[in-house]
Amino acid sequence: MTWQTSSGSNSIPYAVYTGLIRQAEMDHRELRLIRLQNEMQVLLIRDVNTPRAGLGLCLSVGFLHDPVRPAFFYFVSSYGNSALCIKQDRPGLAHFCEHMVAEGEEHINSDKYPAGPIGHGTASTVFRETNYEFSIDHNALEDKIQRFASFLSRPIFHKKGIFQQAHSVQSEFQNYVQDDERRISNLDRYLSKSGDPWSTFVIGNWETLTAAGKVPSSPGKIDESGDWIDTLRSKLQEWYTKYYCGKRMHLVIIGSHPIDELTSLATKYFSPVPAGSAGPQASAITFDSPWSADEEGTVVLVKTVQELQQIEVRWIVPSQSLLYRVKPLNYLTRFLHHDGDGSLSRVLRDRGWIDRLWASRCEGDRERGFETYHVAFAVTESGWHAWEAVVAALHKYISLVRDTVIRDPELARAVQQELCSMSELHFRFRETLKPADEASLLSSNLTKRIPPVDLVMGPYVTEAWDAPLVSATLARLTPSKSRVMLKGREILKGVELRGTRVAIDGAAWSQIPWFNTEHAVLRYAESDRPIYSSDDAMAEGLRLFGPNPYVPQNFTVVGGKKDGVEPNPAPRKIVETSLAELWYKLDDRFGEPKASVTFDIKSDLDDTPREELFDCILDKLLRDHISEDIRNAAQCLVKCSFYCQAGGLFVTISGFSDKIPVLLEVVINKLANFVVSPGPLHLAQDYVRRKLENALLDSPVGLAKGTLHYLLGENATASVAQKLGEMDAVNVLAIQRRLSDIVKQVYIVGLVNGNLEEKSARNMLQLVQEVLRCDRPSPRVPEEAISTRNYFLPEGCNFVYDTPVINKADVNSALAWVCQRGSRVYFQHKGPRGISNYRSSRLDSKQYA
Repeated sequence: MTWQTSSGSNSIPYAVYTGLIRQAEMDHRELRLIRLQNEMQVLLIRDVNTPRAGLGLCLSVGFLHDPVRPAFFYFVSSYGNSALCIKQDRPGLAHFCEHMVAEGEEHINSDKYPAGPIGHGTASTVFRETNYEFSIDHNALEDKIQRFASFLSRPIFHKKGIFQQAHSVQSEFQNYVQDDERRISNLDRYLSKSGDPWSTFVIGNWETLTAAGKVPSSPGKIDESGDWIDTLRSKLQEWYTKYYCGKRMHLVIIGSHPIDELTSLATKYFSPVPAGSAGPQASAITFDSPWSADEEGTVVLVKTVQELQQIEVRWIVPSQSLLYRVKPLNYLTRFLHHDGDGSLSRVLRDRGWIDRLWASRCEGDRERGFETYHVAFAVTESGWHAWEAVVAALHKYISLVRDTVIRDPELARAVQQELCSMSELHFRFRETLKPADEASLLSSNLTKRIPPVDLVMGPYVTEAWDAPLVSATLARLTPSKSRVMLKGREILKGVELRGTRVAIDGAAWSQIPWFNTEHAVLRYAESDRPIYSSDDAMAEGLRLFGPNPYVPQNFTVVGGKKDGVEPNPAPRKIVETSLAELWYKLDDRFGEPKASVTFDIKSDLDDTPREELFDCILDKLLRDHISEDIRNAAQCLVKCSFYCQAGGLFVTISGFSDKIPVLLEVVINKLANFVVSPGPLHLAQDYVRRKLENALLDSPVGLAKGTLHYLLGENATASVAQKLGEMDAVNVLAIQRRLSDIVKQVYIVGLVNGNLEEKSARNMLQLVQEVLRCDRPSPRVPEEAISTRNYFLPEGCNFVYDTPVINKADVNSALAWVCQRGSRVYFQHKGPRGISNYRSSRLDSKQYA
């Protein structure tokens, strides 16, 4: 690593990295990596084309740095548990500090720094990181940098701010209490080995922030003396001084200013930040799992708020952040996400056991060298009763993938080469991020021990094949090292273990502190550890997927920006008939081999609650029917969005233009020739019923937003309850007739935009018309067929609509309101995290943008 001492126009010394930082071929930004005297690392990026400046700061400190007491002490929780015995002192302090830094600047009020926000930004805290990002106007960059750096150097934690942000943390916590994802995540960490820091409560709430320090002075008594705000402020300042220091800070500034000017801003305003004494861990990272043998090989039953009906298998694996050149788990994920013949997903779905499968890595503690790998199944009722066979099939499939590394090196290298090629293409032609998002991402990369040469490129690109490393990583994914989580509500009553129904009495159910997630842990006897053997017929049906047919080959650019020629601002209409209209725009701005194709196939059918339900079921059936090609293409960065709604079909394909016509032809042919059959229909009906029932258990914010769209959207004619009331009308003949009616009389609107020639655009429209046999025009006039409209509200109206919250355990409330202005509808909702704004579609005219 090459560093050279330097100083800018302000004579403040710093060290500059003189080595190479690899960038994408089409990335012409100027980069400079420097290290300030306080050991803060700063990446400066000059981008003359960026519309706004971006600032990202990532600290190597997070939830797991909450202060710890040397002895156990107690919190008396009002959330269900009478007492919680932990070593934490002020659980949630790191999260609370993030709130104070992100919002506390508003409380600065002096002649030099008048009160006001730094800029549009967000902040977040995770286990080993705290992130701040801001989007800033170019002409205000120095002022905002000065303001933010001043607060970091000399924080002002006003009592008013402490009071407000303690309430904000409480509100955020309350929002999570009924969120199944949060409840299960906290349960998974809670079920770690005794005393492990991974099991602690990290979000914090009013009780933990104000009650910390209440150490039992005598049995059954709590000492509540002292001003909690002063105590909390003192603790916050002590913790901030220790951890918010230059040694733990990593800064990225993106702007159009000259690189020397950006350097001067960084050195001038961030050099005064104290270096601190508690830098991040510098020693080599060794794998330290939060699970002992007692936590491995267990089955955990989890009572959920919604009826999830899911099986999830989890493992603790070595952290992949330092294995970025190989990314060994991506090798397995590539096979698991395949949905064709012989795939795990297809074999289990053909048996009627699962609806879908997904696999993912989840954050762990990188200072202890671990993270988690999850494979989850959304299962049917029969799949729920066969959960052990589902898990057995997963382990069989993993063993097949693992064996290819050694027994079929030719296939293994071909698959890895495919992953390498697609990751390189993804990085080379990746979409431009917003400056604040890019700054946040890169500042996080700075914390992950990635060498400077790979700082920008490393997390994206897979470059090497290491068979022993891949084999060793997959060898950890065994039944005896796993945790199986069975997640549901009423369906938990039917759980079987080794063919015998499990009777779990009330005493067997436990609740975790704060979230009250009910669960039961089933442990096998040592001699009866899980084997999960699968039947031979199913095992023989499993096969591995070879080369992906959607890997792009042709990267010829047919358009692109021309010197002295102003890009066209909008597409032009190249086809207009009684059946269709087609809009087209050749890329004349970016010069990339990418395109986007959309076909909106609208019918003139009137929607009733029954027909809306039929559309929901058709949507599920058709998605499943084309899922193999959609998932395979997605692995090659060609994405397809499809839905059946409002008596019509909508298809959008975007990505590398080479494979867009190929995927469109496959998808349209499968849609046109689809035949409804009883088995898939039963599964789709069950899926839609459960989805609708879960919608009634949504959060108050979700219910409020959904109600607004139901009241104002032209196509939203049925409520959830009305659609559920039509379930008995579902049958094979009715659904098949609905699909036939949709394509009987249509009006097609197409938009082709990007690296595709006009002839190709016309050919794709012709393909859609011929395959769907569209020869009878819709009686709607084109303007009616095109628009997605909202109802006008009467002038001067003031309507109020109350939506009940069915989940009585949810203590949150929400307010959503709509204001119509001009040709747009503006929505706003307010929930536990504050206010968000969003806009609906236009009221009275079509748009293509």
